[in-house]
Amino acid sequence: MGTSIPGMNGRGRARGFTLVELAVVLFVLGLVLWVALPRLSRIGEPGRDAVFRALSGASEAAYDLSLFEKRETRLVLHPADGTYEFVQPDRPSGERRTQEFGSRLSVTGIRIEGEDRPLDLPTEIRYLPGGRVTSARIFFRDDGGDSPSQWTLRLSTFDGSMTILEGTVREDG
Repeated sequence: MGTSIPGMNGRGRARGFTLVELAVVLFVLGLVLWVALPRLSRIGEPGRDAVFRALSGASEAAYDLSLFEKRETRLVLHPADGTYEFVQPDRPSGERRTQEFGSRLSVTGIRIEGEDRPLDLPTEIRYLPGGRVTSARIFFRDDGGDSPSQWTLRLSTFDGSMTILEGTVREDG
């Protein structure tokens, strides 16, 4: 009767993986992570449609406040930070909620009353008491898809609603 050493097969070789097999497995795992990780990192972030819906809904609510309650509201855009917020000057600053555009969506231009605004400074769009709103357009670039796309949000001075237009639309007509 022969003796056997634990971990050895009948031919005298240790059971386990070779260095080449381990290298192949690590290479395949690295490849999977390289492809999947960028997509997984964007899971919790809002998409273009969600951001546009939130902006449009909050804009109509701000218009309603200005029309019915005679309270001024401002949409403050921070293009350099990729954020925006609706501010009521008569409310404490602790009640503000800053929203993000997300990493895929960036502001490429802001036009208020036909005048382009610099993107390195915060810009305010005012909803004045009595339902008066300044005309404004916010231009976006969406880098989320296969090819980047351009979008324009046009603020209606009549009811505070926002119209979503594909492309960079500077003027109507």
